[in-house]
Amino acid sequence: MPAIINKNHAERFPELLYLLLVLILFLPVPGSAQVSRGAILPSDSAADIKTVNLYQNLAALSDSFIMIGHQDALSYGVGWKGDADRSDIKDVTGSHPAVYGWDIGGIDQGWEKNIDSVPFSSMRTNILLAFSHGGVNTISWHAYNPVTGKDAWADTKEKNNTVSMILPGGKHHAQFLVQLDRVAGFLSSLKTENGEVVPVVFRPWHEHSGNWFWWGRMHCTTDEYIALYRFTVEYLRTKHHLHNLLFAFSPDVGFTNAAEYLERYPGDDVVDVIGLDDYHSLKVNKPENLVRNLETIAGIAKTKNKISAFTETGCFNMTDEQYFTGKLLPCLNYSALTRSVSWVLFWRNGDIGHHFMPYKGHPSAGDFKAFTNHPLILMQNDIPDLYSNYRDIRKEIKKNSLN
Repeated sequence: MPAIINKNHAERFPELLYLLLVLILFLPVPGSAQVSRGAILPSDSAADIKTVNLYQNLAALSDSFIMIGHQDALSYGVGWKGDADRSDIKDVTGSHPAVYGWDIGGIDQGWEKNIDSVPFSSMRTNILLAFSHGGVNTISWHAYNPVTGKDAWADTKEKNNTVSMILPGGKHHAQFLVQLDRVAGFLSSLKTENGEVVPVVFRPWHEHSGNWFWWGRMHCTTDEYIALYRFTVEYLRTKHHLHNLLFAFSPDVGFTNAAEYLERYPGDDVVDVIGLDDYHSLKVNKPENLVRNLETIAGIAKTKNKISAFTETGCFNMTDEQYFTGKLLPCLNYSALTRSVSWVLFWRNGDIGHHFMPYKGHPSAGDFKAFTNHPLILMQNDIPDLYSNYRDIRKEIKKNSLN
């Protein structure tokens, strides 16, 4: 039986129909992200829902906050190794970092442990743990040389031609594919018990602007580097169907403007994070250089509708007791651009003779705790699940906003 519509309803039917269409358009579609027109999206058009959510949440938070990260945070620290639910950062502040750094150098050789002796099995466990807490996992790759079999570090005075020999058509391309397949095998193994793949920020071929890695500036041409980066991304996407990856591009210092930074940029379709590795600027007491570098990457990210990140940094053995509040924080908080950097990743705490962060009892521990208490800074305890969809994630932060 047809519905009975009274006169008033009939007069308003076009208006009601319009409102219904609007509601339908903005309802979330099962299995996809609720994305408004023009919203920031990963470079992979097939990225899965949690990867899209992560990327959009990072972008939304970067307007007001900077997250803190630490390499190998859950694996070991100064004076301990493999303790459950422990990190040097948590020992000092009461919270784990919001971003967890890992390196898979050695997976390309089929090893059970990485170059810093972290078992890949425990790395996988900790990556899943960080994911379950809503934190960010970012993975670098100190790749072994497919031609020589040596580690990632290269002679800085004598050029090698490794990159040219492992690209398609090169005589060592097959060896390179073996390495990529092993990398893909590990990345695809990052699954929860219900088969959900963990989103990861993958950072291959980093610090290419220097000469210390075999893929560095003096060892390959601009076109060869770009081809290497693009082939890596496309192989992981098309051959191994990995759509849980956000890709970070991270030169070291040496650029002074956006054009120099972008000299070997592989393309918007294969990059999600505009990154920077900079241990140098504060070491030589040049905070103005760090500010310039951060503003450069943040400006590029905004122009390209991407996010920026301080992908590696730290003060070796932490000799400066005011490093965090006295040197780093003023740079991070310098301008709207520097404040828009998504996260800062500090390098690892190997032992008392090789560490980049304070640990319990360290002279700079109090300074770091004060640094993390600043309204700009986010730790694990401050953030919600970064893989969920929020109308405004900033309202979910568990500390006072800057606004």
